Amino acid sequence: MKEKIKEYDFKVLESKIDTLIKLIASAITYGKELKDQTRLLYNAGFKPKEIAKLLNKSANSVRVTLTLYKNK
Repeated sequence: MKEKIKEYDFKVLESKIDTLIKLIASAITYGKELKDQTRLLYNAGFKPKEIAKLLNKSANSVRVTLTLYKNK
């Protein structure tokens, strides 16, 4: 018989996945300039707001960087 995932278990799982995402994002952007970090994360499918949170920058800063990147 299948048991439903409890709400608490789901929250714990979600938290662990978020941690993994942060670690992977950190690994692929380590040692790179902000514009390259932003480009890599954007190309990986992250939205500007998510990128800003991962890089500890403002969402506006990320949008400006992406606009400059797209206009090149």
